[in-house]
Amino acid sequence: MELKKDKGNIKILAIFVIILLIIVTAIFVFYQSHTKENSVQQNEPYEYFPLYAADGTMGVVDRQGNEVIKPEYTDVYIPNLSKDVFICFNNEQYTLLNKKGEEIFKEFDEISPMIISDETLEMEKNTLVYKKNGAYGLVDLSEKTLTDAIYEEIKTLENKPGYILVKKDGLYGVLDAKGNTVIDAKYYSIKSDEYCSETDGYDKTGYIISEKTDSGILYGYVDYRGKVLVSPKYESITRALEYEEDTVYLIVMQNGKKGVLRNKKQIIKNKFQSINYYNMSNIFIVNKNGKYGFYNAEGKEILSPQYTSYSIAGNYISVEKNGSAELYDMHGNLVNRDRYKSIIETDNPDFFIAESGNGYYSIISKDIQIDDKYTNITYAFENYFIFTNEEGKSGVLDAYSGIEIEPEYDYIIVTGTVNALEARKENMVDIYSEKIEKVASISEGVVENIGTNYLVVYSNSEMQYFNKAGEPVTNAEVYPDLSLYAIQKDGKFGFVDKTGKVVVDCQYDIVTELNEYGYAGICQEGKWGVLDSKGKEIVVPTYEIETYYFPQFIGKYQLVDTDGIHCLELQK
Repeated sequence: MELKKDKGNIKILAIFVIILLIIVTAIFVFYQSHTKENSVQQNEPYEYFPLYAADGTMGVVDRQGNEVIKPEYTDVYIPNLSKDVFICFNNEQYTLLNKKGEEIFKEFDEISPMIISDETLEMEKNTLVYKKNGAYGLVDLSEKTLTDAIYEEIKTLENKPGYILVKKDGLYGVLDAKGNTVIDAKYYSIKSDEYCSETDGYDKTGYIISEKTDSGILYGYVDYRGKVLVSPKYESITRALEYEEDTVYLIVMQNGKKGVLRNKKQIIKNKFQSINYYNMSNIFIVNKNGKYGFYNAEGKEILSPQYTSYSIAGNYISVEKNGSAELYDMHGNLVNRDRYKSIIETDNPDFFIAESGNGYYSIISKDIQIDDKYTNITYAFENYFIFTNEEGKSGVLDAYSGIEIEPEYDYIIVTGTVNALEARKENMVDIYSEKIEKVASISEGVVENIGTNYLVVYSNSEMQYFNKAGEPVTNAEVYPDLSLYAIQKDGKFGFVDKTGKVVVDCQYDIVTELNEYGYAGICQEGKWGVLDSKGKEIVVPTYEIETYYFPQFIGKYQLVDTDGIHCLELQK
């Protein structure tokens, strides 16, 4: 009987554990989907574009180049370029239309988008604001009401896309893109902490909150989950914009003095006039009575505040006191004295660029020291540095073996994320690979990055591609999924298919590759036209287009990505 009882208890315990796991999993899934709802939208493909007609009117075209809304409006807003919701204005009057030209959102008195950026006209991509009986609520793009009209004000939350600032009874709160409450409307003010990371974007951006009290406005902090981390009790709060999983450093001020919190724990006492965080070296710079000192991320003092100026490079701190310069490591150990005015870190932790008192630059590391009369030095990649001499000419040197490219260029720069060098003199551009081998030389060449792994260099008569290492590659390697590829023969360009079969004869002076929408630019005698993915010429080369980079097209329209992506009607 005892055994049966034990078995019964075990069975009950097992059921309890299973239920608990189900609950935990459900919470996790909800949280993940909730986060994804507010972040993934940025990555949806563009389906629609505002169209600017030649006469100044506006309409809409789709990604196939079809005219969806005729250009007969003074303005058109598209909140989400992947959804067919178009706010079409005729002066002060507006109508909301779908891709069929049908009026939508007719049951609402007023509908308006939430503008994130006035410069680019970027908008919240999932929600609109509606007005009813003098108050405001949220509705999504499928016309589903997300909140009742109970708010005095609704607007975007700067540096926190997908989250919305609402005002009720004179106080502020925050909603997510589905209208769920993240922070109750009970604060005098709410703003984002401006944190952003490469991996999470703004998903883990927190909030600085405030309350109005008899002693003034006091500030606190709410994390990205909506949890109050610090109650409003400080005269100011700013976040140190580092990236460390689920760790928040807050620079706070109380009684006019500043200190640092790590989450809720005080790690640097409130006794400084100012504190700044230097994320590259993960240290805090404090200022007391005009003198600088340094603390690490654990709150341990590295150097006491006694220095009149400083510069930081990687694991070294260059400071000045009583006219004397000193160099310390991050443990507070003296490295050298009276050597350099400042030390600049590079992307290679083994090397630093040092500025001397007479305005010249050197390269230093634990093993080497390169001094010469260089008026400027910038880090390139690997062991390579770009230098400029007193004559204003640029070259490249290897920190270990010396000069690799003689100083004969007007300037040399690294080509974005590709390990290649763009070296220019007069009207010629030379491309060097990461091995510092010259791989191309093009007159009047334009250099353009393709994503993060490739590079194209082109002019009015030639076009060459390069990979991450700066080595020449074919266009088929860069664009493996195209139906047509540009080829050159006898100084003219045409197109072949994946098998190499000629589809378009080499008859154009220069062409672009097919873009993601299936259109290529074709140019003859300085005039542009458009070719589709089957090789059909849909716009004869008759248009002069002023642009530094190759123009892009969608159907018979030019695609422009300045001041917000849009299409332009071509003009002769």
